[in-house]
Amino acid sequence: MEFDCATRENVSFMLERGRNNFRGAWLQGADLRGKNIAGKNFTRADLRDADLSGADLTGARLQGADLRNAVLRNAVLVKADFAGARLYKADLSEADLSGANLENADCILSKLVEARCSGAVFSGADLSGVDLSRADLRNANFGGALFFGTDLSGADLAGVNLNDAKLYFAALKGVDLKTARLDRTDLRDANLSGADFRKSRLSNTVLIGADFTGALLQEADLRNMNLSGVEFDRANLSGADLSGADLAEASLKRVRLSGAKLAGARISRKYLPLIAAQNVEFSRVVWVDGRAKKDEVAQPPAEK
Repeated sequence: MEFDCATRENVSFMLERGRNNFRGAWLQGADLRGKNIAGKNFTRADLRDADLSGADLTGARLQGADLRNAVLRNAVLVKADFAGARLYKADLSEADLSGANLENADCILSKLVEARCSGAVFSGADLSGVDLSRADLRNANFGGALFFGTDLSGADLAGVNLNDAKLYFAALKGVDLKTARLDRTDLRDANLSGADFRKSRLSNTVLIGADFTGALLQEADLRNMNLSGVEFDRANLSGADLSGADLAEASLKRVRLSGAKLAGARISRKYLPLIAAQNVEFSRVVWVDGRAKKDEVAQPPAEK
């Protein structure tokens, strides 16, 4: 029997006989639960709706494979190659993807809840609508990936590469991004409430409309940023560098700014009492009044 004649009816038999090449095979709906598929070649195979729960695919080749609606819960996918694969609505919850390659993969609406993805490569992948909550993403590479509406709440993002990634409307509540790489990262309208950005360099990111409610931003670099529509309510920006930043339309309710650098920053005049009450130099702030025709450089309050 030729390798490319594998079907969902005979694939188990072929695996038991030690066959390794399932390139282009039609395996839609195949039951491969718990199977040892380590190192097998499933390049461009049709695995739509297949059940690979608990299967061992260590080092398997699945480049360009069609895994739409496939179930890979608790599967071992260590160093498996999914480059260019279609994983639309696939369930990879609690799977081990350590060191796996998902470059340019279509993962739209898939589930990776509590998946182990340390060191995995997702560069250029489409992760829109994906549930990555509580996933282990340490040192993973998401360079240039798309995260439209993706849920990353509670994920471990230590050392993650998000350079050039787009996280529009993504949920990153409470995540620790202190060691993340964020060059040219687009976080517009993302939910970053309670996130930890202490000492992070954010001056080369896009943050328009992002929600930093209660976030930790001590000593963060936000120089010359356009922060229109950003919510910093109850955020800690102590020691942060906001020089030249545009905060005119940002929300700063109960924000902490002790020791922050505000030279040249544009801030709504309604926050003058809040800022004046903190240990922060604001003499070079540009106060913006919605009713005024032009901005006004702040003057320190007159001594009584």
